[in-house]
Amino acid sequence: MWVGCTGSPGDGGAFNDGTGASGTTTTNNGDGSQQDGSATGSGGVTTMAADSTGSPIFDVGGSDTDTDLCGCATNYIWIANTEQSTVSKINTETLMEEARYTTRPDGAGSPSRTSVSFTGDVAVANRFGGLTKFYANPADCQDVNGMPGIQTSTGSGDVLPWDMEECRAWYVQLPTSNQRPVAWAPPEDPMQVDCSSASSQRVWTVGSTVLSIPGTGGAGGVTAWLINGDDGTILETIDVPNFNGLQLGAYGGAVDGSGNLYFSTQGALTFGNNQLARIDGVTYDVTIWMVPPEVAPYGITVDHNGRVWLSSMFGASAARFDPVTETWDIVQGSFMSQSGLMEHPSGQMWIGTGTGAIEVDVESLALGNVFVPGSGGDVKGISIDSEGFVWAVNDIAHKFDPASGATVGTYAGLSSPYTYSDMTGWALQNATCTPEG
Repeated sequence: MWVGCTGSPGDGGAFNDGTGASGTTTTNNGDGSQQDGSATGSGGVTTMAADSTGSPIFDVGGSDTDTDLCGCATNYIWIANTEQSTVSKINTETLMEEARYTTRPDGAGSPSRTSVSFTGDVAVANRFGGLTKFYANPADCQDVNGMPGIQTSTGSGDVLPWDMEECRAWYVQLPTSNQRPVAWAPPEDPMQVDCSSASSQRVWTVGSTVLSIPGTGGAGGVTAWLINGDDGTILETIDVPNFNGLQLGAYGGAVDGSGNLYFSTQGALTFGNNQLARIDGVTYDVTIWMVPPEVAPYGITVDHNGRVWLSSMFGASAARFDPVTETWDIVQGSFMSQSGLMEHPSGQMWIGTGTGAIEVDVESLALGNVFVPGSGGDVKGISIDSEGFVWAVNDIAHKFDPASGATVGTYAGLSSPYTYSDMTGWALQNATCTPEG
């Protein structure tokens, strides 16, 4: 359970300049084999507290049923394998893939977004429609297939048939063939969460009502669904006909600490397609804002102060929106981002780029350290794990130390990965739990 972090990792500077901290890199090849090697990186002076191994220390403590702490520690990252229509459950500490699940009954879902609940379970949105939940804890899996014991995947090469897999909690087919955003809402009372129980949580998803193609004259529209996290039943259906459905409709979604859902369009290929929407988590009222024309939205997240961040695929680098003052601040710089982004406990927003990832101070908007993965390539997903390490996912999942720039490990056993949402659940806890320390 995270309360906050001690210290501030990263004081500026550039990573991978050949000087500074070094560490050991573990490469998992996805076939059960691993190899160790050295990794070198640099950055500013590390000011966070650290244990004897140099790992960051977070203010943690108590049992799974403590009521004076906010947040439940999880140690999995869930990465969608889009072309395979599966999701990988990877242990962030061991770098081993512990399970791989099919995300839609026909094996043709094209999943591209994952969201992790307060207690660690994952919801996977299929691009072509349908939302699926999987349990993180095998003890929660139900014996429902008529065979003795629990049948479930044990790794990347062990994807069970749909009707045999028993760690799938539920699947709900939704009336859309264009579905991307998915985001768990925070519990009603985060301070009273039993981290050993996965009950009483809700999850948002959004799909196009009418998918309109630029140049056809149609504006389309989208529909949001609020789903019961226990059984997959639809609690609320909110139509948003005024949200411009051009291109791909709602492209990404994120929640704030009050359970309000934010979602944005993708890019700005046509005028009027730059929109950010909010659905109130209590009244379900909808508010739509125009995004500045120099911002072409792609990734979306919410910081610990409730401000919405968008990465930008051309024009500006990124933008921060304050829904209270309804003002935008543009991140200066020359990087472009067809990628995700997430705030680190240090107060640095890590944003994926075409060459790696870059950090931006959430208050000053100053650019900071840069991470370039050894394999190169366009990073799609950015996430923070329970130890405070950053994950940057392209064809390979890279785990790195944000303070030193050292690559801590990689996982190379993915299949056409394409996930840039809240893959670990940290974004939800960061937006919900007031930082301390």
